[in-house]
Amino acid sequence: MKSFTAVVKKQYLSSAILLALAVFGLAGTARGDEALFGYLYTTDTMPADHWEYEQWNTAREGKARGNYFAFDLRNEFEYGVTDRFSASLYLNSTYIYTNDVYDSENYAMNLPDQSAFDVNGMSVELRYRLLSPYTDGFGLALYMEPEVAVRDNMTGLEESERELEFRVILQKNFMDDLLVVASNFMLEPEWETMEGMYAKELWAELTLGGSYRFAPNWYAGLEFRNHMEFTDMDLNQQQHSAYFFGPNIHYGTQKWWWTLTILPQIVGWPRDLGIGADGQDISDYSRHLGEHEKIEARFKFGVNI
Repeated sequence: MKSFTAVVKKQYLSSAILLALAVFGLAGTARGDEALFGYLYTTDTMPADHWEYEQWNTAREGKARGNYFAFDLRNEFEYGVTDRFSASLYLNSTYIYTNDVYDSENYAMNLPDQSAFDVNGMSVELRYRLLSPYTDGFGLALYMEPEVAVRDNMTGLEESERELEFRVILQKNFMDDLLVVASNFMLEPEWETMEGMYAKELWAELTLGGSYRFAPNWYAGLEFRNHMEFTDMDLNQQQHSAYFFGPNIHYGTQKWWWTLTILPQIVGWPRDLGIGADGQDISDYSRHLGEHEKIEARFKFGVNI
């Protein structure tokens, strides 16, 4: 397994570099699914018969104890099947550095100290726009993303995961489209197997945001995110809740665009995670630092092919 993963990783890295160079060289003039937000989807889809390459780079840092840093990398190829329906393929990877950090699945134990980059898995995105904010007064789209993973992007440990993410996407434009306001509601059932142990969970998320065009090609705004987890897919067994809030900035041209969002965690619970491997209490004064970190930052860019 490790030798196979190493080969896949080397091939992936070299392919990613070549593909990035290729898409920059082949970029066309059609405007694609330009992402104004880092964590929110809008109802815009790719034009029919057009391709776009997108890369997501997400840094996550800070636990209640020890040194923790993770960098999630997602490479996406998106195709406009019709003007309303787009499909994407993702390759998902993560670099993780841990030193004296507790295991988010079992706080009484520490994760192995590590500094490693590896492929997590693959996913497919399907998005269909029902209403357009430009012609129908407001936008409405439905989203589904099945994912298969072989590695946990939080702990870096090998496990088998099956996920199915659903989103309802809403969008309203104001001031002749200068101001874009969007909201997503997400539900994601997850089934995982690790060392013979089976578990199922339900993730839920509400995201809100606004972005204003303050100059030609430039947007700036704010994003809010509330992420929750429910054990055994039971809404009566909420395991945690974390709230994030921060700024974003976006720049786009006819051929390419980029977006940066910085989201510190402002509050969360539970804050007291229990007793760690050293016998000391693991806690934070206001945040949940079990399944989440103190701060996240996401940089995305896209190029029309």
